[in-house]
Amino acid sequence: MTSSSRFIDFCMRKERAAAAARLEPFQCVLDHSARFHLEVVSTPFSDALLDGPFFQSDDEREYPSINLVFVQSRNGNTEASDPSTLGGGETDKHVIYEGLSRLGADAVMSGARTIGRGNLIFSVWHPALVSLRQARRKPRHPIQIVATTSGAIPIETGLLFNVPDIRVVIMTGPRGAEALRDRLRSRPWISVLNTGAGSDLRAGVRRLHDEFGISRVSAVGGRTLATALIDQSLVKDLYLTTGAIDGGTRDTPFYEGSDFPERDLVVRKRSREGILFEHFILHDRGSSSA
Repeated sequence: MTSSSRFIDFCMRKERAAAAARLEPFQCVLDHSARFHLEVVSTPFSDALLDGPFFQSDDEREYPSINLVFVQSRNGNTEASDPSTLGGGETDKHVIYEGLSRLGADAVMSGARTIGRGNLIFSVWHPALVSLRQARRKPRHPIQIVATTSGAIPIETGLLFNVPDIRVVIMTGPRGAEALRDRLRSRPWISVLNTGAGSDLRAGVRRLHDEFGISRVSAVGGRTLATALIDQSLVKDLYLTTGAIDGGTRDTPFYEGSDFPERDLVVRKRSREGILFEHFILHDRGSSSA
């Protein structure tokens, strides 16, 4: 099967699964959104499922506005061989994770471990939200950003790296850039952003804005990347869904650091099954609470 046919098959499967999913509604149990200056994302489809609108921080001028999206089990684990066993449910997957959090995103950012064999394309799949993304004049699929230290990613075999219509930016240091140089010669749709010897993630993220025109990013992990983004005050919105069951690999929280920043709760929503969705705004280091 060619890369083009693999890509078409992948997209059709994702779109069919999203359209056929049984989506259980959430009820809003706390709403502090009026306290903040936020962009409102509101559609009849999503408002009915989330008991109100979805919120996101405004774009910034110098850095992309980054949201971080995670689902965790009831006992706080985020890694599992089958992510559905974390208990986030279909509404979280199709409406939040693969939907509203990416609706206005220019790019989706992930780590090398998250992409695995490279056979995932991070995009919006539910027909109702695909239409809304197109109405916002966004490309059908966001740019795919992959963060890697070593450059040990499946360039030759992964679907992600072999569809010319999907633009890819690889963020890496000098070692990774050198390892990738020859492997990327025949793939002009893939760019390497060398963050330098110190792997300055903050400078690299700013270059995403300045050199690639990326104003909004949805980051999907893994935990190492999420922790680095949080520790360098690059995450503005945290969308965290907590499942109603225990599960996942033990001791795998989404944040691995020791100094989680202050945060403000924007909304809290709960499903009848006990799944909890929360939106937090994370403070810059040293900033005061709102």
